[in-house]
Amino acid sequence: MKCCGVLLVCAVLAAQVGAAQEVGSIVGTVTARETGAPLAGAAVSVLGTRLTALTAADGRYAISSVPPGTYHVRARLIGYGSAEDTIVVAAGQSVAADIRLTAQAVQLDAVVAIGYATVQQRDLTGAVASVSGDAVATKAAPTPTVNTALQGRAAGVQVITNSGMPGVGASVRIRGTNSLTANSEPLYVVDGVPAEQGVGGTSSSAQDPRNNPLMSIDPNEIESIDVLKDASAKAIYGARGANGVVLITTKRGRTGESHFTIESSYGFQRISNLIPVLNGPQYRQLRNEAIWNATRDSTRLPYTAAQIASASSYDYPGMMLRTCASSACVAAPQASEGLTLSGGNDRVRYLFSGNYMKQSGILIGSDFQRYGVRLNLDADVSERFHVGTSLSLAMVSQNVAQEENGSVGAGANGILAAMQFDPSIPPKDANGNWTKSAILGEQVENPVANSSELTQLNTISRMVGNVVGELAITDAIKLRSTFGGSFSYSGTEYYAPRTIAPGLGPGGDSYISASPVPSRQLINENTLTYRRALGPGRVDLLGGFSVQTSHNEGETARAQGCASDATMFFAYGSCRTLRPPDSNASDWTLVSYLGRANYDLNDAYLFTLTGRTDGSSRFGKNNKWAFFPSAAFAWRVSSEPFMAHQSVFGDLKLRVSYGKTGNQAIDPYRTLYQLGVCWYSIGGSEINSLCPSGTKGNPDLKWETQQQFDVGVDASVLRNRVAFTLDAYHGVTHDLLLSVPMPATSGFTNQFQNIGSVQNNGVELSVTSVNVVGARFSWRSALNLARNRNKVLDLGGVTQIFPGVRGGGFVEGGQTDIVRVGEPLGAIYGFKTNGLWQVGDRCYLTNAADCTPGEYKIADVNGDGKIDLNDRTIIGYADPKLYGGLSNNLAYGPFTLDLFMNFSYGNQVVNMSRVFNDLATGFLNERADVLDRWTPQHTNTTVPRANFARPRRIYSAQVEDGSFLRLQTVTVGYDLPIHGVWGAKAARVYVTGQNAWTATSYTGFDPEVNSMGGDPRVRGVDDGAYPRARVWNVGVNVTF
Repeated sequence: MKCCGVLLVCAVLAAQVGAAQEVGSIVGTVTARETGAPLAGAAVSVLGTRLTALTAADGRYAISSVPPGTYHVRARLIGYGSAEDTIVVAAGQSVAADIRLTAQAVQLDAVVAIGYATVQQRDLTGAVASVSGDAVATKAAPTPTVNTALQGRAAGVQVITNSGMPGVGASVRIRGTNSLTANSEPLYVVDGVPAEQGVGGTSSSAQDPRNNPLMSIDPNEIESIDVLKDASAKAIYGARGANGVVLITTKRGRTGESHFTIESSYGFQRISNLIPVLNGPQYRQLRNEAIWNATRDSTRLPYTAAQIASASSYDYPGMMLRTCASSACVAAPQASEGLTLSGGNDRVRYLFSGNYMKQSGILIGSDFQRYGVRLNLDADVSERFHVGTSLSLAMVSQNVAQEENGSVGAGANGILAAMQFDPSIPPKDANGNWTKSAILGEQVENPVANSSELTQLNTISRMVGNVVGELAITDAIKLRSTFGGSFSYSGTEYYAPRTIAPGLGPGGDSYISASPVPSRQLINENTLTYRRALGPGRVDLLGGFSVQTSHNEGETARAQGCASDATMFFAYGSCRTLRPPDSNASDWTLVSYLGRANYDLNDAYLFTLTGRTDGSSRFGKNNKWAFFPSAAFAWRVSSEPFMAHQSVFGDLKLRVSYGKTGNQAIDPYRTLYQLGVCWYSIGGSEINSLCPSGTKGNPDLKWETQQQFDVGVDASVLRNRVAFTLDAYHGVTHDLLLSVPMPATSGFTNQFQNIGSVQNNGVELSVTSVNVVGARFSWRSALNLARNRNKVLDLGGVTQIFPGVRGGGFVEGGQTDIVRVGEPLGAIYGFKTNGLWQVGDRCYLTNAADCTPGEYKIADVNGDGKIDLNDRTIIGYADPKLYGGLSNNLAYGPFTLDLFMNFSYGNQVVNMSRVFNDLATGFLNERADVLDRWTPQHTNTTVPRANFARPRRIYSAQVEDGSFLRLQTVTVGYDLPIHGVWGAKAARVYVTGQNAWTATSYTGFDPEVNSMGGDPRVRGVDDGAYPRARVWNVGVNVTF
């Protein structure tokens, strides 16, 4: 860090030494060709130099310190084609260069990041989707996490928010799921520094969305996001590219006047959908009816008719909602503040930004806060040596209060537990103590008590930065070296006071735990590029070397019986019982050699060859190294002579690519035999010692390898007003890193092995259009659609495996999903039903009791005349048949209207709130749907009769269509006419609504849910997840 500081100081000092010769300047206005209206925010650059400027609200720009000479000046703006002008600058004079831009749907010469380099969009040979920073900024999508804001913005990128809890991220799948037990999240690269999800492995912490590395990034800091999708594009990242790569570029300073921007927004949140449950009398009546139907024994009925009629009713789900004591306050506010200072001259450019965001959850006991600052500097030490640095600091805190855990009864928390809790019991007894309910002798915790008094605070402090030096050895050869790192200190602090059930120990004790997790990642990358004309074309060569190291630690301290609840996390010494601590540490290293060759022949034939060799410490000595090559070819048909006189296509390019990428995303040391801590009882004493862990090492473990073939077409028509990209792909992942159960006689529970393969096929379409361009009114649209088909090809000799027990043991059989050869991942597993048994139906089962009227009519899949676990079958699929997004941007004078919709069609969801709370068993409180239950007098229904003894299973009746169409964001903006007032250059006010409207037939809180987070094998499960909020924000943006 000291070297970095010295280097920056030298750069700044050197920038103050200028040539003594006189210089000139360039001024002008950038306007729209069709309307003559001034264009704000256009980037104007002097080609061959680093001189740039941005146009102001009136379209004007000024570039100073221009040495005398002849120059080409280029102007660019998203939604318009670039244009150039040639001017001559004389010493001491100012020359005018007014530029007019033509509106077009796609900016064919836009710069796109492709990993270690950038290219013009028209020269891409691979499949790359680009999203502008404006699309994910706060005014467009008021969300604290970047990957959530990506939803529906890029074809082939499926983003599923795991829940509505503040700060929780999303599961991102690029072109489907490629692995079973290895991490399937993409690689994120922020300004050249990799940021993997969690530790990049298969542990719960690695796949926990709360460990989302993008949580600490302010969406307003982002300049652009480029998603590398096909093998040609992502092979440059080799062993980490199989799941796709997301390149995030943050904003940087530009040459010209300094700009100071302030942005502030404030809003409120409301629950979008609250599911009604039974009240006190209805619940007691259901319990009586369920027990009577199961036993026909009136002595076992828990309530008399008088007790039913006099039962109180308490709205526990309603109590979970954050409310206000005064009607004038906002119950669940959301606020964000930000400032940016940027500018520079021909030698030094800078950008400094700071941000703060606070979001209160719609449920009590949950909130999110983020503080962050960023400093980006660029300095031209000389004409041939450039230095740049990026540094960001962020602090994040998230209070989750165990709002969701997918358990039932005594282990449940959050809104699901509130739906289950006995509504006839008051929250507190006469003495002011929190109450509990009891079912079959089991104490069920009070969800309002837990959410009000239990604290689970997740905190993250993260610093990410890099220093870049670039030396132009010659005009054709450049050497670039990057030193970067990410340092974080995260942790979870948990405190359960003695006033609630989780804190009750043998003596009514409180319970406390803390789990700090410090980590660091360091990276050094060095590349050499060679660019020059070669024959009738241009050649672009890249070679490089990279080394990345990672170190993670984890500790857990626990104590019980603390002296006072007031001290919470801060007085372990006052606790009566200190439990044995846990600790762990892990390291891994990745060493890589990479290369890429591009050749453009006659601006018509584009060739790309890419290769990367990776060596990873995560694998055994026999398989540490692997090579990942790719090749791509593109034919720009529109450049051919025979296309010269046609007027249909403004641009037409055909692409084909093939390549291999890898996946190393498992925890370190899976190749080794590991030891753990075990406790033994000897002579009445507990003695701890080392013992073998449950995982057997595998020294022959190697990479997952994905092979992918892609064909695509890029085209624009109607004078570039409509542009589209169409891709079709076929990919197969071999040598899956699969956790395989071991025989009990082996002494181990599982071992990671390379067995099995998964296939993904799909089609993607992106369309952008400029629909209307007028003097006062404009309208632009963008549509993307994607269809992916996943299939398990091989599981190493077995035909199916189960991901594990779900439902806290509450569900018979325990599974909701199955992984089966020939079927896609996310196959939902359970009992198929065909309505209810009715009086007079012919019974096809041996046991007539299984055909009782009012019970589910379950398919006898194996035909043995009885219903048991062998009759389970696939009853749904979690993956959608089609998904995408549609945006419309309209402007009329100073007014703007931005609408963004996303959708999913054909996916199914296991509604566990119906599995837990819609079985009419009376075991726990249930949804109000059971009021429509079957009775001899009411048979025309889909809800079974009340029956306390009904097996609790996954029935197809509880698997619902999860298709939806959502108005994700709607923004109305107005550009205030205050240019020059108080020194302001521009000002804008806006109102934004998020999750404003949803069309769906799903009966849960929200159809877009993924309670299992990053687990690739289990999807489409709604464990009563934290409800999604409807958010309305009012904001203002002022630039000085």
